[in-house]
Amino acid sequence: MKKMISRWSILIAALLIPALFTELKGGFGQENGPSRNENESSKSIHYLQNARGLLNQTSVEYKNKNYTGAEELATDAYLDNFEYVEHVLEQKGSHSMVQNIEHLMREELRDLLKNKANQTEIDKSIKASDVKLLEAIDLLNGVK
Repeated sequence: MKKMISRWSILIAALLIPALFTELKGGFGQENGPSRNENESSKSIHYLQNARGLLNQTSVEYKNKNYTGAEELATDAYLDNFEYVEHVLEQKGSHSMVQNIEHLMREELRDLLKNKANQTEIDKSIKASDVKLLEAIDLLNGVK
């Protein structure tokens, strides 16, 4: 019986000790690791950079007459990237920035793509979106 209790004690200790070290390492929100806001900003910046890259690819695909691919990339830039950042920008008090980027990416660019506008108009719209996305990155980095 003692041997069985001893095995259970060892098993329980093996399970609990790593969990205790994880909590001590930074689980209590101390200065040992990045704060939740820093992590959220970092993720948001990643999404914004992805959106910028997808918009640049949109221009290339459109130039290559892959209109469907260009539309899909522009949609992904907005839905799979910028959408995840909107709430963070709103929390920073940038409601007008969110609305502006939304309009540029979701409405203006996608309409130009659907209507098969000329490359110059597409690139102008992408550039306007890119400028605003850079402003959002600066805001999240604390530059503005």
